[in-house]
Amino acid sequence: MLIYFGLKNYKCFKGETTLFMEATKLKNLKDSNVFDIDKISLLKSAVIYGPNASGKSSVIDALKKMKDIVLHSLDFGISKNYIAEPFLLNTKSQSEASLFEVAIIIDNIKYRYGFEIETNGIIKKEWLFQKKLQHKSREISLFQREYNSITLGASFKEGKSLIDKTRENALFVTVVAQFNGEISNKILKWFKELNILSNLKSDEFEHFSFEMLKDNDLKENIVTIIKEADVGIYDIINKKITYEELKSKNKDIEKLPDFIIDKIKEKGVDTIETKHIIYDEENNFAGFKNFNIDRESDGTKKLLALVGSLLDTLFNGKVLVIDELDNSLHTSLVRAIVKLFNSNEFNRLGAQLIFTTHDTNLLDQELFRRDQIYFTQKDIYGASELYSLVEYGKGKARDDLVLEKNYLKGKFGATPHINFSLLDE
Repeated sequence: MLIYFGLKNYKCFKGETTLFMEATKLKNLKDSNVFDIDKISLLKSAVIYGPNASGKSSVIDALKKMKDIVLHSLDFGISKNYIAEPFLLNTKSQSEASLFEVAIIIDNIKYRYGFEIETNGIIKKEWLFQKKLQHKSREISLFQREYNSITLGASFKEGKSLIDKTRENALFVTVVAQFNGEISNKILKWFKELNILSNLKSDEFEHFSFEMLKDNDLKENIVTIIKEADVGIYDIINKKITYEELKSKNKDIEKLPDFIIDKIKEKGVDTIETKHIIYDEENNFAGFKNFNIDRESDGTKKLLALVGSLLDTLFNGKVLVIDELDNSLHTSLVRAIVKLFNSNEFNRLGAQLIFTTHDTNLLDQELFRRDQIYFTQKDIYGASELYSLVEYGKGKARDDLVLEKNYLKGKFGATPHINFSLLDE
C-alpha cells in the first residue's frame, strides 16, 4: 500500500511535491473509499486533473522513473534511461539532484525509502526508515547514505558487508537485495509489483491480459467485466494459429528470420478473437460470429488491454497507476473502473488506483472525496505544483459543492488560459 509519493526537482516540478494517499478526516464516502491498516487510513483511489503541459503526466513519469532506477540502478553503465531530469528553467535547479521518496506499508510495517540522484547518475543521498504499526512505536533508521558514506542502523544487519560493494551510481537497497537481503527484497518486490501504465498504446500491455485469458478462472472474471462494459462482446476466445494458417493469410511471413519461423512452426502464435451475437432479418438470434481483435474499436481494445492489470491489482492488493485513463474510454466505463476500486466487495485487499484525466464528468463528490482529487498547474516561472481539492481555500470546498461546474469556471485553478483573440483580427 502506498501512503505517499514525493518528488523534487524533476522535469516541470522544481519544489517539493507530494501525492498523499493517506485519508484526511473527511467523513464523506469514508465507508467505501477508505480502508484502514491498523490506525492508518488510506485512500483507495486518486485522480489528477490539469491542463495540457501542467505536470499531470510528469507525476506519473516521476514514479515510473523512481521504479526504473530502483530496479535497474545496477545497469547505470548500460542505459541512460535511469538518469534523472531536473527542472531546467532555473539556473540553480538545472544542476541539482532530483529527489524521489515513497512511504509504503509492507507486512504491517511502514517503510520510508528515498534517494537523491544527480544528472550524471551519481547517488547523492539515500535513506530507508521503518516503523512498526503498533501503539507508541517510533520510526527507526535502517540506513542513511551521503555519496559513498553509508551509516547502518542496528536493525539492518543485511547490509553490513556490502557497503564497499556499492558503486557511486548504484542504489544501496538494490545492491543489498542482490545479496538476498530480506528487507531490501521486500522494497524491490513492492516496486516490481507497482503497475504503471504510462503509454497510451494498448499494445504495450495487452499481452498481460491475453496471458490471463489462458487461466479459466481469470478468463471468467475478464469476460464478466467485458460483458458489463456493454461493448457488444459475448465471449473472448484465446486461439492458437499454426504457421500454415498464418502463411495462407500473409505471404510476407516467409521473410521473417529462420529462427522466428522455426519457433512459430513449433509452437504457433497465440491470438485473440471476440465472439459476437448475430441476428437475422427479423432481429431474431441467429448464432455467433468471431472477429479478430483488430476489428474491435480502439476503446474496446484498450479495455481488453487494461482488464488484466485491473484484475491483477484488485486480486493482489497492488497499486495501479494509469496516465490518461479516459483515453478512448467512455465516461461511464471509467466511472465503473473507479467504483471497482472504491468497492468493499471487489477491493478487499487494499488495492489502490491513481490516474490522470481530462474528463470533468468524474468530478463528482458521490464518486470521489475531496482528498482524492488533485490538480496540477504551472506558476509564472514555469514550475508545476500539485495540490488536492481538500487543500483548496483552506478547506472552503464543501461536501455539497458542485465540482465540475466550479472547476470549469477556474475556481480551483488548474485550467488552461486560452486566448484566441488573434483569430478575430
